[in-house]
Amino acid sequence: MDCREFCDQHLAFVDDTLAGIELVRMQRHIAECESCAKHDAKIRRALLLFRNLPSIEPSADFSRRLDVRLRECQKEQLASTQRSMKFGVIAATLASAVMLGYIGTTLYNQSGPPRDIVMAPVVATLPEPELTSITNSAPAIVASVSAGLTIWPAALFAEQVPVSFAHSQLELANFTR
Repeated sequence: MDCREFCDQHLAFVDDTLAGIELVRMQRHIAECESCAKHDAKIRRALLLFRNLPSIEPSADFSRRLDVRLRECQKEQLASTQRSMKFGVIAATLASAVMLGYIGTTLYNQSGPPRDIVMAPVVATLPEPELTSITNSAPAIVASVSAGLTIWPAALFAEQVPVSFAHSQLELANFTR
């Protein structure tokens, strides 16, 4: 038997409700384990101390005084409950009166048929066209691109190619005439 098992069964051991085999195991553990033997001795001394205390006898008029005091407490509690109920009834009555007044004024003070809801006019505009050409882009975009990138000159060239071809075709047409 280990100390944990001893502590788990100690109450039954003290009350002498263990089976014979368990009782013998507990007694062996006490003989072998000094800390569990000290624990058992402390518990048994404390129980002896409490068992040997004199019994407390109430006074002769204790029951009568207790009954009187219990009735007083019940009366105080009933009075407190009645006060809180009165307050609740008053609060509920006032809330009902306010609600009925509000409903009455909203139902009977209408000065004509309900008006239509008028909303502000909506103005539709066309979105601004997007700038697709690199050279027609905002100057901030053109200035923000690094000149060291190899793709930037290629993009500029690719954009100007149709203009150059058209320009060269116009020049050829002018030369042939």
